[in-house]
Amino acid sequence: MSLFLSTTYLKDGTPLHEALSQCLKTGIKAVEIGSNHCYEENYRYLSNYNFEYLVHNYFPIPQKLFVVNIASFDQEIRTMSIKHIKRAIDFCEKINANLYTFHPGFLTDPKGSNQTNNNYDFQWDENQLGVTNYSKAKALMFLALDKVVVYAKSKNVRIAIETEGSLNKKDHLLMQRPEEYDEFMIKYSSGEIGINLNIGHLNLAANAFDFNRQDFVDLIQNYIVAMELSHNDGLEDQHLPLQPDGWYWDLINDRRFKDTFKILEFRNTPIQEIVKNIQMIQEKNDTLSLS
Repeated sequence: MSLFLSTTYLKDGTPLHEALSQCLKTGIKAVEIGSNHCYEENYRYLSNYNFEYLVHNYFPIPQKLFVVNIASFDQEIRTMSIKHIKRAIDFCEKINANLYTFHPGFLTDPKGSNQTNNNYDFQWDENQLGVTNYSKAKALMFLALDKVVVYAKSKNVRIAIETEGSLNKKDHLLMQRPEEYDEFMIKYSSGEIGINLNIGHLNLAANAFDFNRQDFVDLIQNYIVAMELSHNDGLEDQHLPLQPDGWYWDLINDRRFKDTFKILEFRNTPIQEIVKNIQMIQEKNDTLSLS
């Protein structure tokens, strides 16, 4: 199994090198550079490590903080978002990252990250729902994706959008429902842009829109290049470690996705607990291989 650890497991604002140093000491050799670190002027210290890398959404952290939204009605935010994604693609080219994944955009502009440890969704402004327009936001997203796909191809960097999902804030998000991916797959080939299947978001979206999780996976199977793995209760985006009796084990160990990047995206989780979770994942994978 191609297993990666997202560096978002440390508290928000932690320098990236702290996560990398912990991973090195515990024998973890593959990481997804996550989105919750502090701004740093440069990352020359990456040459001190020999990890296999993926890069996610908000990295490298910009000096002027904002929420990336390629579907924003605010032209400045949308322009900044596309520039950020292109900068991230340049960074991936420089460090030879295997994949860059990013969010497909939102119907409203979030106010920032959530401040509760029970929910790592964004903070949403309900007042914006009165002036949003789904068709316009979707069109802006596709215009941005057109530009990003061309740029990534020019840099020979593999890219993917992350599946979204929320139960209580579903009206703020794009790319949660099966029919949205039908349209996405008509517009783009799997060679141009893939899908990062966030199983926590899938659980929330399936509950919010009453669709079958397995049917959704079957629909997008040929586009799935990565899976972000975490546990939640189906109500909030908790980003907890995987549980022994979770619904997702057949999916994680599905032979169709044996070469897919599997990313542990936990939040505020001690590295010792993550190591135990990795051992459990490997044991379940071994058990399936022997069956």
